[in-house]
Amino acid sequence: MLKPLLLGAVLYFALQRVVRIRVDDYHLVLLSALFPWIWFQTSVLLASPVISHNGNLIKKVHFPRYVLPFATVANNMVHFLLTLPVLAIFVVASGYRPSLTWIVGIPVLTLVELVLLMGVVLFISSINVYFRDLEHLVEVFLNLLFYVTPIIYPLDIVPDRYQNLLLVNPLTSLMEAWRDLFIDNALPSPEALWPCLLFTALACAVGSAVFGRLERGFADAL
Repeated sequence: MLKPLLLGAVLYFALQRVVRIRVDDYHLVLLSALFPWIWFQTSVLLASPVISHNGNLIKKVHFPRYVLPFATVANNMVHFLLTLPVLAIFVVASGYRPSLTWIVGIPVLTLVELVLLMGVVLFISSINVYFRDLEHLVEVFLNLLFYVTPIIYPLDIVPDRYQNLLLVNPLTSLMEAWRDLFIDNALPSPEALWPCLLFTALACAVGSAVFGRLERGFADAL
């Protein structure tokens, strides 16, 4: 839990105290999107090389290969879920009150992000077996993605002419849904989440198909 908390503290100081972003309850705005982002970012970074880094295991033991990226994503999901009580403490300390919508919203959004992650990491981890430099490009891409996703800023402060551009990013609607749930106790609607849901379905289908096709050659490639 220290990683997201320390990163949140640094970003809060830099953006609220130094740059002075004028957003009410900025610490909640920041943390409510930062925690699920850390789950996404860490999972993709660690799962991208997980097949290529376990060559000996893959060549010696017969088991479903998708277990390796899934274990990485699930492990980071547990870390994310363990941060939620900390976030709840911040919410209560700021004068807000979690409602029963959390009981519904957290599982729904967790499932959406889990399926999205599995589609992404199945695709990347299988391609990385044959193109080992991909994991380094993924790290660069994630750094860029961090700034074009409303994590350190809410979407509503972005000028109107750029909001539609940011909404093309499927993580935008997902992070805003997490933020609405934690701060406003608002359940995500399919209309608001549709870019993320569409990309999730596409990523899951493409990731599964590519992984299944390339899986047969993993042992030879490694």
